[in-house]
Amino acid sequence: MKHALQRFICLTLAFLLVFNPVAAAADGIVVDPKAPAANQPAVSAAPNGVPLVDIARPNSGGLSHNKFDQFNVGGPGVILNNSKKAGRTQLGGVVANNPKLGKGPEARVILNEVTGSSRSRLEGYTEIFGYPADYILANPNGITVNGGGFINTPRATLTTGKPRFDEYGGLRALDVRQGDVLVDGLGLNVSNLDAFDIISRTARINADVHAVKLGISTGYG
Repeated sequence: MKHALQRFICLTLAFLLVFNPVAAAADGIVVDPKAPAANQPAVSAAPNGVPLVDIARPNSGGLSHNKFDQFNVGGPGVILNNSKKAGRTQLGGVVANNPKLGKGPEARVILNEVTGSSRSRLEGYTEIFGYPADYILANPNGITVNGGGFINTPRATLTTGKPRFDEYGGLRALDVRQGDVLVDGLGLNVSNLDAFDIISRTARINADVHAVKLGISTGYG
């Protein structure tokens, strides 16, 4: 009976890993199912299990606008696929190209907007695979960083502002009304970036932040 139960558990786990790899590998990254198709990325996993996000096709201005119900980065990190050809990533080994990019150019700016009700937790590195786009994570509920960092991006921004766009789909402003960015525990290492910004209602820096150029803007606006 004991061996039969163990076999059942093993088979169940194997079934979950084979038939539900996204849930197993991308816990905490959930695409907003109500978002327009143009704003829905595809979430899967790299060969070693690190979550892999095929970002949405960028608009004519080079902005890839992705909407998530939840967006959290665990210790293994996450890969944002901005490449039109297969190649080797730092976090996940060899991965395929991003078919969502189509025949157009890669994104110049990647905007990940959280539309759900939970704050984001960044406990690992976010790697942009392919063209080194600027990166923005926008979550009005707040963002907690505990050991986070970024790979292959010249500039990263963490904000609790709501993105506002111009008539051409370009990012016009970040409307901040609420939320905080908290850096705690293992802190934040962005010393490999040209610039890093925090734009939020409040900011709480309780741990080390290593940066070449650091900008912190708080308050309404």
